[in-house]
Amino acid sequence: MSDSLKPFRNGSMWGYKNEAGQTVISARFDSVGSFAEGLARVRVDGKWGFVNTSGQMVISPEFNQARHFQGGFAKVQRAGQWGYIDLKGVFVEKLDSETYLDESGSFISEKEHREWGKPGEKSE
Repeated sequence: MSDSLKPFRNGSMWGYKNEAGQTVISARFDSVGSFAEGLARVRVDGKWGFVNTSGQMVISPEFNQARHFQGGFAKVQRAGQWGYIDLKGVFVEKLDSETYLDESGSFISEKEHREWGKPGEKSE
C-alpha cells in the first residue's frame, strides 16, 4: 500500500492520496517525501519527522534534514550532526558531516563523491 500513496498539494500544504485519487493522509505538512519501508519523511514547522501510511507521526519532527529509509535506516541531521536513525527514530550511528548519496541511494564519502562522475559533468 505505501508504494501506492502519492504526495499531493493543497494550497501550500502536502498530504497523500491513493491510486484512486482518494485522500488517505490530509494535507497538513509543509513538505513531504515518498514512502519507503512504510514511512515517509514530512516537514512540520521547519523540522523533519516520519509518518506511517495511516498518517500517524511515528518519529517526531526534530531533524533539520532527513532522507528516506533504506535497509532499516535513514540519514538525518540534527544540531549540525549527521547520523543514521532506525525505524524507531533512535540514533544508531553518527556520520562525518560530509557524506553524500550515490545514484543507488548508498552513502559515500566526500572523496568518493568528488571522484564519482556526476550527470552533466564532462570527464577529462
